[in-house]
Amino acid sequence: MIKLFLHSLFIFIIGSSPVIAESMKLEIIELKSGVVSDIVPVLKPLVAEGGTVTGMNNKLILKTTPSNLKQLKEILAQLDKAPRRLMISVKQDVDGNLKRNESGLSGRYNSGNVRIESPDTSNEGLIVQGRDSDGNVLRYRTIETRSNIEDRNVFRVQTLEGHHAHINVGNSVPIPTQSAVITGAGVVVQNGVEYRDVTSGFYVLPRLQGDNVTLLVAPRLSRVSPNQAAIFDIQEVETTATGRLGEWIQIGGTTQHFNNDSQRNVIRTKQRGQEQRTVLIKVEEIK
Repeated sequence: MIKLFLHSLFIFIIGSSPVIAESMKLEIIELKSGVVSDIVPVLKPLVAEGGTVTGMNNKLILKTTPSNLKQLKEILAQLDKAPRRLMISVKQDVDGNLKRNESGLSGRYNSGNVRIESPDTSNEGLIVQGRDSDGNVLRYRTIETRSNIEDRNVFRVQTLEGHHAHINVGNSVPIPTQSAVITGAGVVVQNGVEYRDVTSGFYVLPRLQGDNVTLLVAPRLSRVSPNQAAIFDIQEVETTATGRLGEWIQIGGTTQHFNNDSQRNVIRTKQRGQEQRTVLIKVEEIK
């Protein structure tokens, strides 16, 4: 009796194998915009036991149960979408003010073998001067200037979601150079010019989830310091930011204070001021 039962069970299992094999369905799906090498690793862990997912060119080959195939197709519909076109803007603002005060006494005194002279030939500012009958001069000069520091840079570039974008603009600034060469005839001074690239721009990688955006961004701002051709201001930020489409997102900023005193001969100069730099980014969908 037991032998007959085991024999019947063996026949049932053998007979059921074709049924299990027939329950698997093979389907080839042509991708619309996705990449096989990106999608296969995502779907593979979700395939039912005994099923497979492979691909070649722009086609997916799925072998699985009908119910699992339906689930995979629903997931594939989310993965195989044309990436959204984006316009990315990076705004780098510089605002500040500088107050400069210069003052000093100068004059000329000559009496016999004693001669004292402290020149100040500038005619800028308020000048109060006195002179005696011997030609001796006492002169006081003071000047105060105020200036605003302002720089606006907006960079824009188009890209697709999930794709890197990079933009870089600028120019070459001439820097005077001087070198001395020792020759048989003596020291020869040679003047020349070197060019330094001053560029600004940004690198960004956007990822979207609905109307929310996550950005890996690295903007760079460089410029020549005002009235100082050989000095460059450089600002760099590297960060990850999140926000909503169409909104400016602040990703960095600095505040710098100036408080410098210097003296040249009898002229004393004071500089006071501050400078604030802000970096913002905005992502808009192009429809």
